[in-house]
Amino acid sequence: MSGFDPATFGKAFEKIVAEYQNGIGLWLAPVFHIATILILLLIIKYGNRYRKIFTAYFAFNYFWIFIYVGIVMSFLFYREIGIWSLAFWLAVPILTGVIVFQWIREFRRPKIDLDFRDIRKWRLLIVPIMVFGFWYPTYVYGVGFSILPKDLLFSFYGLMPCPTTMVVLGLLSLKYPHGNRSLFNALTAFAVCIGTAQITLPYVPDIPLALIGYFSLGLVILNKYIWRYDEKEQ
Repeated sequence: MSGFDPATFGKAFEKIVAEYQNGIGLWLAPVFHIATILILLLIIKYGNRYRKIFTAYFAFNYFWIFIYVGIVMSFLFYREIGIWSLAFWLAVPILTGVIVFQWIREFRRPKIDLDFRDIRKWRLLIVPIMVFGFWYPTYVYGVGFSILPKDLLFSFYGLMPCPTTMVVLGLLSLKYPHGNRSLFNALTAFAVCIGTAQITLPYVPDIPLALIGYFSLGLVILNKYIWRYDEKEQ
């Protein structure tokens, strides 16, 4: 291969993730979807009382993503299209590894704020992206979406970092700058970097990832230069 070709990468991506989804993902996807719903119900009702469970679950979820999507799929891409696959995919294990590290730190020293009773209404603009990430309709590269109800249980949410980050980063954006800003920054970095890269392919389902990344980055900038929020005010 003489250079990095987005179309070739897109076809390889579709093949590899389809094998993942129809293999072990077929068993894991419903677990991730159902577990998320149950945990969110606890959080909505009890708030920070169950943030340890919230943190432990997503630490495990992102650890799985780091191992399979970050490590295993890096090898599969290399085998499929050669060294040029790393020009794009190498960022995935690095960024997801940082996210896992931040989840572990959060579990040891809880900072996340999951009390959603007093959120600003304008932040609800990101809820459609969170819903899309959880549903993440089936998409065939170069063809389009297939709207299937089964994706509410069997989509790539929980299996892949992009839809998973749409949901998690969306939740944390509802309360930012309250909460764990190091974790928030790690998720934002992933969304901005990978979301922007996916736009260049172009991989349409991950455009919302870029959007929520830009939204979250905007919150970081606002907090740094305008809001001047101090953790001591909590």
